[in-house]
Amino acid sequence: MNLTIVSNLAIDRITNNDGQTIDSLGGPPCYSGLIAKQFGFSVNLVTKYGSDLGNEYLSFFKKHGLTLNGSNTCSKCLTTRFIIKVIKDSRELYLESESEDIMISDIESIKTNAWLISPILNEISPAVLNVLIKKNDSFRIIDPQGFTRAVDAEGKIFIKKQIDFNLHNIDAIKLDSDELFCVTGSRDLKTLQQWKSKNHINFIIFSENNIVHMLHQDKHYWLNTDNIKTRDSTGAGDILSSAFTCSYIKENDYLWAFSFGVGASLAALQTRKNGLEKIPLYKHIEENASYNYNLVKYENL
Repeated sequence: MNLTIVSNLAIDRITNNDGQTIDSLGGPPCYSGLIAKQFGFSVNLVTKYGSDLGNEYLSFFKKHGLTLNGSNTCSKCLTTRFIIKVIKDSRELYLESESEDIMISDIESIKTNAWLISPILNEISPAVLNVLIKKNDSFRIIDPQGFTRAVDAEGKIFIKKQIDFNLHNIDAIKLDSDELFCVTGSRDLKTLQQWKSKNHINFIIFSENNIVHMLHQDKHYWLNTDNIKTRDSTGAGDILSSAFTCSYIKENDYLWAFSFGVGASLAALQTRKNGLEKIPLYKHIEENASYNYNLVKYENL
């Protein structure tokens, strides 16, 4: 099985609740890619980085079987870098540098079982997104975080009130509460169900507070989760998206996939570690998934 991740990687400077600051590789190519490897998938990375990405970081990808090729390199720009300040249960995100965009030529010849499309800051244009949407012989999940982000004059990243293009004809979309409103214009379940049907989307997965929701067909599913006190939640959403996708591709069971996605995210937070150190082992993901499966609640919409 093969998962292709379309997203720029990042170098994150994370200051956690303990005041500790670390530099870590980040972005969906890392968090989602490492989770996919735990599920036994081979991973294609469609990403861009600059000449400032040193051998220490490049060797990390080789060590973990995540392949970077020549088309990933941008000699005239830097790698995307974020400053992440964790403040209790929230985060402040600042842009330090930005790499180049992903091009149609980077994706058009790729064959894969699934696409995980997750920009971190507008590196995927509407034209590239349209090409990916048309690749309907593979499972396609979008985490639109980068589509919803903008940068103010101080470099601080904020969520837009709305995006100016439609997301449609995809298999799944994963969002947090703020992204949900930006993309759909609502948090009301009935309205979201109508938006899902109108845009021909099979799954909407979104989180709010300590609940993870999934809309599929005419039903609303949800899991209540524990409030885990952790120093750093960076990458938890990327982990959920990847685990959901890999489980669904392997088993074709959306309730198991939902249980695995939430279970992987919780397993990462339960490590209480920083950056990529929080990537959980498969056995811990599976334990959480088995526990979650019996706790999934649902209602008809």
